[in-house]
Amino acid sequence: MKKYFILVCVFAFCLSSVIAMDATVLSVKGKAEVQTLGKWVPLAIGNKLQQGSVIQTGFKSELILKIKNTTVTVSPLSRITLEQLVSKSSSDDTKIFLDAGSLKSNVKRTEDRRVGFTVRSPVATASVRGTVLNVKNLYKSTQVTCSEGKVAVWKSKNVKANISEDVEDSSESSFDKPQPGMCFVTKGQSSEIKKRGSIAPKNNAHKNSSSIKNIRTDIENKISKGSLKVEIVIPQEVELLPK
Repeated sequence: MKKYFILVCVFAFCLSSVIAMDATVLSVKGKAEVQTLGKWVPLAIGNKLQQGSVIQTGFKSELILKIKNTTVTVSPLSRITLEQLVSKSSSDDTKIFLDAGSLKSNVKRTEDRRVGFTVRSPVATASVRGTVLNVKNLYKSTQVTCSEGKVAVWKSKNVKANISEDVEDSSESSFDKPQPGMCFVTKGQSSEIKKRGSIAPKNNAHKNSSSIKNIRTDIENKISKGSLKVEIVIPQEVELLPK
């Protein structure tokens, strides 16, 4: 009887140490809604959202949420589910399912707590520690881009949102316990994860695009100054049609 009482006390203590977090609406542009009792209800600044909330944005719309010190920007035509929002004695854990569209998160570290933040799509899962992260759903693939910090990326097992009462520590599951086929995406890199094939990070294309822009500017300058000579060569096999 005494052992049973001790077990009950320990179980009650564990439950009391897990506290539900809220996601607060910081900004709404255009149309942003949350599903409540089967209906879509417009969101407004200051609204509190709990674990399990399903949120969507409309055309040319944007929603910014704040979860503790982390901000999440939901892009137009996106749908997300807040899978997990829990705070424990030494860590805060957030899990978001990105069903459609894209989002950007700015995850802030705290000195005395571990912050676990995971974004999951039907194709890929990305977990971060103190990072600026972009996740975008594409056709049969998901693109993960890291602006700051480090992101662990691996293929998702479930293709739908999973609201579970079991509390998992996402700050440990990805970095300390690597997943099969996982890779790391660091600052300035991106990775496109497809349903089939391996995962590998690559450098962002902004450097290539900037060099192309410079070439275009140089050509335009030469055209304006009349210093660009263009030579058109017609192969001998091609016969010109008479006018």
